[in-house]
This record gives sequence, C-alpha cells and structure tokens, in this order.
Amino acid sequence: MIHDYHLSKAERHIDTEIAKNKKEILDNVINDRKPKGPKDIHNFYPKAEDLKYLPKNSVLIKISFTLKKPYTSKDEGEFHIINGRIFENPIVRDKFTGLPMVRPSTWKGHLRFAARMVEWDKENKNKIIRRLFGNEYGDDNALRGRLYFFPTFFEGKPERDVTEKDVITPLRRDTRTPARGPIFIEVVKSKAESKAKGEFYLLYIPYPKGKEFKEEEIKEDLRFLAEALQLMFYTYGFSAKKTSGFGVIEKLKEDDVDVRPEDKRDIFSMLYTKVNNNVKDGA
Repeated sequence: MIHDYHLSKAERHIDTEIAKNKKEILDNVINDRKPKGPKDIHNFYPKAEDLKYLPKNSVLIKISFTLKKPYTSKDEGEFHIINGRIFENPIVRDKFTGLPMVRPSTWKGHLRFAARMVEWDKENKNKIIRRLFGNEYGDDNALRGRLYFFPTFFEGKPERDVTEKDVITPLRRDTRTPARGPIFIEVVKSKAESKAKGEFYLLYIPYPKGKEFKEEEIKEDLRFLAEALQLMFYTYGFSAKKTSGFGVIEKLKEDDVDVRPEDKRDIFSMLYTKVNNNVKDGA
C-alpha cells in the first residue's frame, strides 16, 4: 500500500510480518468495499508504525484541516443527482464511498505548483523539487520523487451533505465585467456553521538516492517541503478555482499537525506558529 520498496519483498517472503500486514491492509480494503458493512476510509491511510518497514529517515505527515474557502474539482460527468438535488459541474467523488475527495494526483499537482513559488535560490530549488516530485511529464530521464500522496475524503453527518451549490461569474480581464452568464458548480462547504474538515497525509521517503547523496539533503528537503505546504494551504489553495481563492484552509493549531518520527516535528512547526507574508488574515 505504501511503497514498492517493501511490498516487493513481501511477495518473496510470504511469512514475514510485513507480508502479513500487507495482506491485512488489502483484506480491510476489500471487506470495506462490501455493501454489508460500514466503509472506513482510514483503511486507505498509512500509520506511524508503518515507518519501521520503510528506509531510514522516512517521515509521515498528517494535517487535519478545516476549509476556510470552498473546495471544488471537476468530475468527468456533466451533472449528477444527490439526495434528489441536481448538481451541474459535479465535484470528484470516490467511486466506492461516494464521498467528495481530493485525489493523490491533485495534491501532488497543487503542492508542486506551490513549491515553485517558494523563495529559495532558483538552482537549488529546482534540484529539491526534482528530488521531491520526480521529473516532469515527458522527461526522458525518468525519476520517481520522494513524496507519496494519499486521498483526502470529506465526511459529513448522515443527515447533512458536505457539498452545496455555488455560482461563479467569469469576468473580462480588461473591464472586470461579466464575460458570460453565471456558472453553477458543486463545492465542499466552508460556511461558518458547516465548514468541512479533511485529513491530509504525506509520506516522505529519501529514496531513490542519487550518486552524490548526503544526509544533509533530508533536512533540506523537509525544510523546503514545510514552506511549500504553508504556501499551498494558506496562499494558493488546492482547488480547481484557486485563482478565485478556492481551497485555502483555516490557520492550523499545533494539535492539527502530526509528524512522525517526532524529532522531525519542529521542521513543520511553521505551519501553525508562523504566518507567511502572503497569508491574508481576513481573506
């Protein structure tokens, strides 16, 4: 579930503890998809104890966040019906649970965008981005990055859906007047009485290691990652309409950020102790 580094070994050593864990995870997911029982989305997420099976200096980051602005994404269909309501431009939903979700590929794309905005030395920044995210699509020198993303699901109470209709009106850039009629979209709520919550999981594995690998790379990677996360969550957002302010979160508290192993926690403390200059408190 977490990384080919150890899952491949489990195939050859079926009696090892890791193989048993792999089987348990797969069984949980399979059983969870059966209609007879409740769907536990947390079976999709890694746990702190999984780190002992991964390469040295691997780090698991969990961020529990509350939306400050609505989140939206574009599903493949033109509309769908939920609880008797028709939604145009529907949001992406998990096919097994029906819950609104942020796909791992979506997280990766938005975090990579934010990483480009981090104010570091350009040459060094590009090296770190390549290490963390791998090569750009179409690059002949294929390299897998050190970051592994997981889906985020937005849950609500059975009697309350976490999504609602919203409307946007495209404006002309020159005159700031409506370019065409309003567009109705489905969004995950961010209103005061029903702000949606989600959990973001990110796994950092310092592998593969380049020929000139040094231990200092790891701390550099994590420091840079912390700044990129801060920009994505507070400034640029992670939504399809982020240029309109969609997909930013409320300021995090210390308890909202869990980093394992704990000795790496201080690197990410800026997420709840320091506010970037680009973060607008009243936005």
